[in-house]
Amino acid sequence: MTKIILVRHGETAWTPVNRIQGWLDIELNERGLRQAKRIARELKRKKIDAIYSSELSRAYETAKIIAKPHKLRVKKDINLNELNQGKWQGLLVKEARRKYKELYRRWEEEPLSVRPPGGESILDLYERAIHILREITKKYPKGKVVIVGHKVINTVLKCYLLGINLSNVWKLLPKEASWEEIKIPQSRVRK
Repeated sequence: MTKIILVRHGETAWTPVNRIQGWLDIELNERGLRQAKRIARELKRKKIDAIYSSELSRAYETAKIIAKPHKLRVKKDINLNELNQGKWQGLLVKEARRKYKELYRRWEEEPLSVRPPGGESILDLYERAIHILREITKKYPKGKVVIVGHKVINTVLKCYLLGINLSNVWKLLPKEASWEEIKIPQSRVRK
């Protein structure tokens, strides 16, 4: 049985103001670095076989801090990048709600039926997330693997791992700089 520890990266300057980051490469701020060090302390005593990360620096920096006490090299993978939110990226959520009023309302109410302009859908994200998850569980069938990602991708992974309907994605979003361990049988990731 593979054990997955899902970690959401620490804070960036955009997090407190609710600015949409998506695939934009925004670095951790000072608070985010402190949060990453706290997670590293919390995970220090766990036996970890591998650490994977999004290619985006906010996740990668968090992953490197977690990896240091374990003397592990972080494996970056584009499939763990956050949801690409296209033209919404860089906007404050309130700006996106105002500028794309009807589309954004549907996004919040029916997340599986909407794609941000120029971005990807939740189902697109799901496909790439499951692809990398299957690779990880195949490589570490009895291991413990840390995945450092983002709010939406981590939620999509959690939905898949626990068999939760993706339509619940907005109800399960993790807090910044949080982590949770999920034990999964191999049969769950071979589907």
